[in-house]
This record gives sequence, C-alpha cells and structure tokens, in this order.
Amino acid sequence: MTLTTDAIGLLLLALGTVVVFAVKRAKFRRTNRYGVERFPTFGAKLRAQFGSHILIGCSAVLLAAGTITLAWNHMDSWGWIVMAPVALLMLYLLLGLT
Repeated sequence: MTLTTDAIGLLLLALGTVVVFAVKRAKFRRTNRYGVERFPTFGAKLRAQFGSHILIGCSAVLLAAGTITLAWNHMDSWGWIVMAPVALLMLYLLLGLT
C-alpha cells in the first residue's frame, strides 16, 4: 500500500509538472524575438489564454493532490509539516471566518 500510494503521489506531481511545462512551452512558441506574443486573431488569443488558465488550474490541482497524497502517506515522519497548514485552512473554511 505504501509503495502504491507513493507511486500515485509521484505520478500526480509529475503530471502537474508536465502540464506546467507544456503551457510555458506553448507560450514560448507564440512569442517572437522581441518577447511579444503573436496571434492571428483576437479570438485565437482569447482561446489560447483561456486554455492556458484552465490548464494551469488543473496542474495546480494535480500538484496539490500529489503533495497531499505523499504527505498523508508519510504522516509519521514529515507529512505533518505539510498537512498542518492544510488542516488549518480547511478548519478556517469550515468555520466560515472570511
């Protein structure tokens, strides 16, 4: 169980990292030599930026899930350091102290 959970956590972290690099690479390919992004139409710009935002959000979820999975599996050694702020945030949201 421990090895499987570690593998799943590492896979989630790797997928999140790959998505971030793919988004950054796509932005680099759209950039000309002066550092300005070029698009054929305004609609293409909106689609590209919306897609980038969605993919960055998905990668954040993947990275968070991988980190929490690994931290939960290693709670006895170092996981509590990661899970303590997460638990405090969840308590803050649960109590509705906004």
